[in-house]
Amino acid sequence: MRTSKKKEMWFLVEGKPARFSLTEFAMVTGLHCSAIPKISTEQSLRLKNRLRDLYFEGKSQIKQDDLIRGFRSMFNEGEGSGKKEKRKKKKAAKRGQEREDRVKVALVYFLEGVLLSADAKKNISDFYLSMVDDLAMFNAYPWGSEVYNLTFDSLSSKNLVAKYKERLAKPKEKQVPGVKETYTLLGFPFSFQVCC
Repeated sequence: MRTSKKKEMWFLVEGKPARFSLTEFAMVTGLHCSAIPKISTEQSLRLKNRLRDLYFEGKSQIKQDDLIRGFRSMFNEGEGSGKKEKRKKKKAAKRGQEREDRVKVALVYFLEGVLLSADAKKNISDFYLSMVDDLAMFNAYPWGSEVYNLTFDSLSSKNLVAKYKERLAKPKEKQVPGVKETYTLLGFPFSFQVCC
């Protein structure tokens, strides 16, 4: 069904209209869905990349695999780059941070790998990795709205629709044998499946 409302999808299900919007998304996921705040300059100056510097050797680009390795290294004394890694762990333990840091890295991994369904080959957002260091700010942030926007944009992508139409229009003899066309849905498309 066509609608003039932005950020909503409407469908006919057994002849009855069904809607997928932020409201349904919030009911299905239970995530906090409100306006996404603009982070002030003062707040962004407070956000540091302590976790990146401490557990990821200050890498400028961190991928999901790096998050997993960093998380595992927080538990395994023998893993890592030897003395350098042990010094980092002692430094973190001194501040009483290691246990809390494990939770923080796990939160970013859950956000990136599950809720945002981000491509594992893409970089983890520096913003998320630094924001999680302030758990109160991270937990108060309306992740539901962020995830919904990404999900909606991915599901309603013109590229996705165009790809589907192109595939339907392509004659079978022009299709390459053994090659399957794929697409990636970002966000949390499972909420759409449950809702509609």
